[in-house]
Amino acid sequence: MRPVSCRWNRNEILCGLFLGVIMITLFPSSCFAIPAFARKYDLSCTSCHTNPPRLNAFGEAFHMAGFQIPTVQEGETKKKRNIGRVWSETDFLNIFSFRANGNLVESFQGSNPDETNLTFPRDLEIYLAGTYTDEISYFIELDREAGAVQGIPGGFFEERSEFGIGKEFFLMVDLQPLLKAPYAKSGETMPGMAHGEGGGGGIMFMGPMVMIGKIDPSTNFSYPTNRQVILNIPGRVDSGILQRFGLTPYAFASKFFGVKTADGNSVEVTKEVLYNTPGDFGIDLHAMMGNLLLQGGAMQGLQAGNRDVNSKKDPYLMARLNFGQEAYTSGSISGLINWGNDTAMVDTSLVNWLRYGFSGNLKYKYLDLYGAFIWDTIRNLPVGISSPFDRTANGFTIEGDYLATDRLLLSIRYDQLSAGGFISQKADGKAIAAQARFYMRDNFSFYLRDSYNLEGVGTNALRNFRNFVALGVDFDF
Repeated sequence: MRPVSCRWNRNEILCGLFLGVIMITLFPSSCFAIPAFARKYDLSCTSCHTNPPRLNAFGEAFHMAGFQIPTVQEGETKKKRNIGRVWSETDFLNIFSFRANGNLVESFQGSNPDETNLTFPRDLEIYLAGTYTDEISYFIELDREAGAVQGIPGGFFEERSEFGIGKEFFLMVDLQPLLKAPYAKSGETMPGMAHGEGGGGGIMFMGPMVMIGKIDPSTNFSYPTNRQVILNIPGRVDSGILQRFGLTPYAFASKFFGVKTADGNSVEVTKEVLYNTPGDFGIDLHAMMGNLLLQGGAMQGLQAGNRDVNSKKDPYLMARLNFGQEAYTSGSISGLINWGNDTAMVDTSLVNWLRYGFSGNLKYKYLDLYGAFIWDTIRNLPVGISSPFDRTANGFTIEGDYLATDRLLLSIRYDQLSAGGFISQKADGKAIAAQARFYMRDNFSFYLRDSYNLEGVGTNALRNFRNFVALGVDFDF
């Protein structure tokens, strides 16, 4: 049965709506309420975002510079006090932010069973982020996600509602001063290549930067996993059996039916994993030279948490090439390869998992286009598996976001999944989602969304719906 924690009574719903009205009243549209970094640097949210949570080119550079304005190292004296050898914010709101997002009304039609629910935003996040010094920054996220689907041993699943460390929790360190590289500090041009010399603007270097902790390596990917305009929807579990898989971008999904983690927990077919995880333990190194970003790192393992059952890690490499940056046009293309060593289990044997693929984005005036094509292959399958197993799978996702007015964002996303895994269990999927998101202000929006199953309703948990309609809210402070 679905846990009680996933349902809210009428009084709780009314209290939530009342809170939303109060927040709108407290922060009128002529004076936007803006999250931590915007408050600190006295900027609008749209300085870093095309529309939250999407980053524009400046926002990506801000992240690359360790949460500082690119090419400017402020010395961290702005509203800071000295504690020992580090600087600490004097204004708590410069590092504190809060986000709530999820559905207020949701309805699955054509599913077994049909359901229409009055609910409340599932994902509540508190995060602290800033810089200790010019070279060291931090990001701390605490999260409560209601009704998240988690695999358990025996091929079963459960829904959990818990509060704790969120998707990301890391330190980021700029290694350039330590390496004493023969070029200027991060974000500056090489000596002798200042703007206007040699017929060009010089070559900009940023990093190398290292992130360590619970990280999302795909932050620097052309189509980042954690910055979805059309939000993920968790699946449905009944008596340990997964009745319906979650709705996520299929390119980033696990894609294999019957695969388990190295410690024997079931893995949801639409779970975002490996390089495209929303967050897992690992170490990441990335640097940018001109328009080229290079990234490498290693993750602990498939949903291994802070304890890995084997000593092998999952290395990855990614390269991103930026283009445009003028005449209202910008974008990038990325390629990745991720090798999972003994990172998953089929039957009772550990297997290797190879992931590779491409992504790209194009931003032109009020239009953002994103796409990704990811292939997955299971290697080192056990010889004696009990039934045929398809060891290859792929997923394709493409999305367009169009800012129709200064407040209305229209989005459409197409997902296609060619699944792998045990042939007796697997099914392919195609879905299209359309959404209208209305921004009351930069950081407060309501959305109306419809996701439609193009493959037709079936008994498989991947197809157990005809369409999903939701009215929801996304709020940052």
